[in-house]
Amino acid sequence: MPFAVVTGGAGDMGRAIAARLERDGFQVIAADLRGDAEPLDVTDRAAVCALAGRVAAQGELAVWVNAAGLFLPCDVARASEADWDRIIAVNLTGVFHGCAAALAAMTPQRRGRIVNIGSISGQVGGVAVHPAYGASKAGVHALTKSYALEGARHRVLCNAVAPGLLDGAMSSQFSARQIERLARGAPLGRLGAMSEIAAVVAFLAGPGATYMTGAILPVNGGALMP
Repeated sequence: MPFAVVTGGAGDMGRAIAARLERDGFQVIAADLRGDAEPLDVTDRAAVCALAGRVAAQGELAVWVNAAGLFLPCDVARASEADWDRIIAVNLTGVFHGCAAALAAMTPQRRGRIVNIGSISGQVGGVAVHPAYGASKAGVHALTKSYALEGARHRVLCNAVAPGLLDGAMSSQFSARQIERLARGAPLGRLGAMSEIAAVVAFLAGPGATYMTGAILPVNGGALMP
């Protein structure tokens, strides 16, 4: 049975992705600093590489999903440097470590899939949220393309999913009025579900996405149509 690693696996999105990939036949390793997941700090490059190496030693590392992330609502004018450093470290540097570790483990196999979780905030910015969030996700989108170019030489595909506002822990940090206004901003008029993101990740990890790499797939209810 092929292996799939999901970072941020204790979060609501990570759990949804892990459950979907398990249902699709992968042996899933959910990695996180929280809950009963495989312990992993994505800002620790050595730890991320070690996890990829251990999994590859057990069998085929078929899929690596970089879903670990931090989200901090705040007044942009009051955004702190300390929070900037923390968000960039997890959301961007952590994805860099994950991509590098996965590619190194998948290269000898001559196949594999890397899926990064970006955001609509990385495409249009955001208000009432720390600017590091959008900046980090824009970086994830660019990083995805770089690893798609490098991975193509080794038949490793790298794509990203860019969700809009989802019904989950992140959106719960906004007020009910803010959520209603944001939901109305999407033509579909509602928040997305974690299962809808998991379904797109599963597509990118599955047999139907063999000619896709470097794609940033918008899953945002029509709020942005690039």
